[in-house]
Amino acid sequence: MADLNLLREIVGPERVLEAGTDAYSKAVFIGNLNYRMTMPAAVVQATSVENIQATISFARRNHVCLTVKNGGHSYMGYCLNEGGIVLDLSPMKGCYVDTGNMRISMEGGLTWKEVYYKYFDDPRDIVIGGQCPTVGVSGFTLGGGLSPFSRSYGLACDNLLQMTIVTYEGEVVTVSRNEKEERKRELFWALAGGGGSNFGVTVNMTCEIHKLRDPQGTVVCGQLSWNLPQQKDAFDSMMNCFNTTKCPDELTIDALWTHGQQKQLTGGMTVIYNGGEAEAQKALAPLLEFNPATTTLKPMRWTDWVHQSEGWDPFSQVYHHHASFIFAEGSITPELNSKISSLVAEAVELLGITDSNGPNDPKCHILWDHIGGATTRTASQETPFYWRQGHYVSTIKVQWTDPAQGEKMMDFTAKCKTVLLPHAIEQKAAYLNYIDGTVPNWQEAYYGHNYPRLQKVKTQWDPEDFFWNMQSIEPLRESGKSTPISEALPVPAQIDILDLPTVKKVGQWWETYAPLVTPGLLGSPETEEEVFKRDAKIRGSLLRGGSNL
Repeated sequence: MADLNLLREIVGPERVLEAGTDAYSKAVFIGNLNYRMTMPAAVVQATSVENIQATISFARRNHVCLTVKNGGHSYMGYCLNEGGIVLDLSPMKGCYVDTGNMRISMEGGLTWKEVYYKYFDDPRDIVIGGQCPTVGVSGFTLGGGLSPFSRSYGLACDNLLQMTIVTYEGEVVTVSRNEKEERKRELFWALAGGGGSNFGVTVNMTCEIHKLRDPQGTVVCGQLSWNLPQQKDAFDSMMNCFNTTKCPDELTIDALWTHGQQKQLTGGMTVIYNGGEAEAQKALAPLLEFNPATTTLKPMRWTDWVHQSEGWDPFSQVYHHHASFIFAEGSITPELNSKISSLVAEAVELLGITDSNGPNDPKCHILWDHIGGATTRTASQETPFYWRQGHYVSTIKVQWTDPAQGEKMMDFTAKCKTVLLPHAIEQKAAYLNYIDGTVPNWQEAYYGHNYPRLQKVKTQWDPEDFFWNMQSIEPLRESGKSTPISEALPVPAQIDILDLPTVKKVGQWWETYAPLVTPGLLGSPETEEEVFKRDAKIRGSLLRGGSNL
């Protein structure tokens, strides 16, 4: 690693954090034990564009890997790296709401909870953001951005108006929806759904604001659930009704197959209705006829329904992995419904799930995010998000606590893909923000026929492949050109990124990091400060050779 003292001189000593300190542990925390012990040489906490430019210049001159982090919900830990620099944008939280023009300008370090709870005065105003409040604003939007209100107003990337990035050369570039210059117009197109940290560091973005349908700014939220197998016939009939009935754009129904106490399997629906209670009851009437075991619908403020996703808070002590599929309208057939239910039942036995169902217990769920509606009114080539005929973006989450189970869980996830991919669009469609390092044809799975165009933009704006991870956009190669920076960057020890088959690559990544810290080593901290102190102590011990863990 290059001399960090020089980096301190450039950006300020207080901005550079090293492993073994509480501040470093807090900055690199991602809440997934598979990647938690990834060990960057340093974190730079940027407070300005100048900090970002200086850090990029330092990393590039010294051939040091640089990755960008804001919210830290990277499913594969791609916001971190081994032996390089993490550029932490979390101090950059500027935000300006222009209600007169119905737009919001947000800096790259914001998370959605900071936007929702600090900057909106009118309860009717809404920006297309994530349901989990700790997700980073820029990463969410750059990856497409599925929202409970996407059926009403489109994806987050559809609502982008302007973005400012810092390029690999340190140039500050602002691009907007109506660019006249082709090169900048193509960059805006690529940023609006082409993935985070592919083309530069996002420092600011401007998006549209919308008004909720209800004059008081309330929505109707809640859950409907059926016990399985006790209510299998009713649940199957309800799902068939849902699959064959066209929903109004105001109605978003996210389905969830999971398990509760006493290994009780459930099939459920999370309902968000953009409107009043009477209209919601009318829209849901056909489904309510099938007698759900639980019904919790009620009017509320949208922000009262925002909730934390398990496995990402500081007290998380679990390993987890995700896979995704995008299904077309009408795809949730009785056959697919039965397959999903069977996979969750199999996971319960595989994980050895008993009665406990706390946040740090083994579990499995399969859910879908309901899109369609407004998201289908954008053409497939209009943004990098290609799967515009998609209505259900499904994800599998498998969570475990024993590092020895990693290979078994990866095998189960592979089985889920074998069972469910034949039902996905073109038997391959997947969602970029539910990124999965075991997808072999990820270029087509995430981007469809838009990938070659993204490569052209990458080649124009980052020909050295400076902004790189295992599934970042690849620049076009030309004979006689120098080797891209990414091929000279440090990668986790004992992992040959270029030669390993994808599944084994991820398996070895896990083997590198997962055994370094276990729930037992983390103990039972009562405060977040204790979490990061313990993490710092473990990292310090590892840096000294692994003694006194």
